[in-house]
Amino acid sequence: MIRWVIVGVWAALLVARIVVVSRTPDADLTVFGIAEVVVIALGVGVVLAGILRMQGLRRRREDESLAMAIRRIDPTVWLVPAAPTAELRLTVEETRPEVPLGTRVTWAFGATEASLWELDERRATRLLVIRWSRVMHVGLEDASGPGGRTGCAVALHYVRPDETTAVATFFVRTAPGSRRVLGRGPKLDRLVAELARERIVA
Repeated sequence: MIRWVIVGVWAALLVARIVVVSRTPDADLTVFGIAEVVVIALGVGVVLAGILRMQGLRRRREDESLAMAIRRIDPTVWLVPAAPTAELRLTVEETRPEVPLGTRVTWAFGATEASLWELDERRATRLLVIRWSRVMHVGLEDASGPGGRTGCAVALHYVRPDETTAVATFFVRTAPGSRRVLGRGPKLDRLVAELARERIVA
């Protein structure tokens, strides 16, 4: 609607300019020129904002369809939208070298394991499974984030069923469909507290 209003305003300015020129050829058209530039710039901005919004909605729908696919397999899991750390990328490369890891993944946390999922075209792909006998600690650590910036990653320290220790690190995205990751703050602190309360068994 806004785009059509802008097009209508621009068309009205153009018609008014033509009328003024036809009646008064020597008239100063500076005001019309400035108004047209402003309206065109506004229109371009609205179109770009619409494109970005549509991309965000598409990414959100992809995340939601992935979540539905995971829940069809196991409705009891707890889903966390995530972005891979360098350490997690290396782990996936070692385990599944044939699968290129994207920027958006989803963790499905269960009682005794967590699985890492990604949408491969229209298919939900389980990239990695970590199994534990117990989780010892869930905390935050600084890590190399998207774009080379330092980010705040969740570190999950756990004991495997064979009694060896391991750690899994990942960034948490601000929401399903988002590429931005959470920094230190109340939301990430709350998530870590919930993970620790749900997973750590003394």
